[in-house]
Amino acid sequence: MDRKNEVIQTHPLVGWDISTVDSYDAMMIRLHYLTTPDQAPADANVGRTLWLTTDVARQLIYILEAGIAKIESTDFQPHDLLKH
Repeated sequence: MDRKNEVIQTHPLVGWDISTVDSYDAMMIRLHYLTTPDQAPADANVGRTLWLTTDVARQLIYILEAGIAKIESTDFQPHDLLKH
């Protein structure tokens, strides 16, 4: 399939579990997400448990902050997220 025509499945994120694992110098994260429009947040699906090193966690924070800044700036256009 041509990547240009690829449909990306998206699911609203409604929560997470995050904890530190001192013996591995890492963090553990599980994301909670909805798979249907009528699904209640209390019935959210829980994803796989993921490990993040401190370096990866810092990169994630940086990328999230940059995304928030773009959305909050005047440069963001809703059609940036739409596919034609």
